[in-house]
Amino acid sequence: MDRELTRAELDELLSLFALDALDGDERDQVARYVERDDDARAEVESLREAVSFLPPRDVRAPASLWEGIEGALDLPAGDLTAPPLRLVAADSPTGRTAERGSRRGRRAVALVAAAAIVLAVVLGVQVVRQQDRIDDLAAEMHRDPMEQQALAARGSPDAHVIPLHAMEGDAIDRAAGAEVVMLPDGTGYLMGHTLPALDADGTYQLWAKVGDGDTARMVSLGVLGRDPGITSFSLATTPTMFEVTAEPTAGSDAPGTNVVLRGAVA
Repeated sequence: MDRELTRAELDELLSLFALDALDGDERDQVARYVERDDDARAEVESLREAVSFLPPRDVRAPASLWEGIEGALDLPAGDLTAPPLRLVAADSPTGRTAERGSRRGRRAVALVAAAAIVLAVVLGVQVVRQQDRIDDLAAEMHRDPMEQQALAARGSPDAHVIPLHAMEGDAIDRAAGAEVVMLPDGTGYLMGHTLPALDADGTYQLWAKVGDGDTARMVSLGVLGRDPGITSFSLATTPTMFEVTAEPTAGSDAPGTNVVLRGAVA
């Protein structure tokens, strides 16, 4: 370039300078202008700060977003209106320079606007993900303490998980059932079942078979209610089998014949 740019022209090139889209004498003149002018320097720093928020290259914006940006950049010059700076003849040297500067300015504004749109999309996705995380934490905080204890026990490396299978008479339905989780200290949990609610005059009851041979017996680990959830119990000896039976409301001293769940301790 064989002439010094005017202040107005330098101002129009600030956006391209911030995007590192200038070269040669134009870049050198704008760089000197930014160095000596506080307002120009502040504008370039603001633009660069906005661009710095753009996502990494592996984060992709939706294809529809880029189509819209490309469409905006391809619009005729008359469709991108800007306030007139001054009236000059289009075929004069000053007019040609102003026209080139105006095109550059419009393109720079479009590029910065595109950066702002992408930033808004990415920040929106981050906000949604953060809200999902908050919702998960809230659900964790409101979870039933018994459920928390049972899940923690099941995740323990010392836990012994015994599957219980649904019973249809003497037949085993392995597609349905529950789990008993036992810890070494004798604490246990009945969990993972989908037992249907019983009538008002019935209750479920949990049993464990302890001992061997002639000394084997069934001991009650608790009356569970007609519509049980996760249930905890304590057992001082090692069992060989667990059962869940349907019993009268007050429970029974010995298991009845209506066995709904059964599982052997391996």
